[in-house]
Amino acid sequence: MKPEVKLFLAAGVGYLGYKFYLNYQAIKNLGFSPTGINFTWIKSRSALGGTMFVDVLNPTQKYLTIDGIAGVVTTADGTIIGDYKLGKTVLSPGAKNVRISWGGRSSATLITLVAGMINGKWPKLTFKSVITYKGLPVPDSITIDTALLKPSFM
Repeated sequence: MKPEVKLFLAAGVGYLGYKFYLNYQAIKNLGFSPTGINFTWIKSRSALGGTMFVDVLNPTQKYLTIDGIAGVVTTADGTIIGDYKLGKTVLSPGAKNVRISWGGRSSATLITLVAGMINGKWPKLTFKSVITYKGLPVPDSITIDTALLKPSFM
């Protein structure tokens, strides 16, 4: 192979790597600001579920199309209480409100959680997410105190 071709290929791989790195940094710099949460009893699963409303803050000046967000909801002690999945989403520069609905895995693990909510003790929940962007998985996590969001129970 000619040296010019090798140099051209190396430059192309370097450019793609650089663009990949810039996109990775853009995803890592996304900000999440919870704005509300609703809890719901899911009759078909006989379990507690909910919807969290989040402002996703895109600090870049470009539109980001993420392939999806998937993750689990855990309590402060690490108990997994549910999971969620969000499909393809386009994030414009600035803030975009996103609704993340999650369903409970088992009603047995939620008994103490529901009892606490009935008594006014709202849980701290951690949403452990994997954001997929152009096939690249980017892990992230956000912990929220649901009492600060004035949750409703429907």
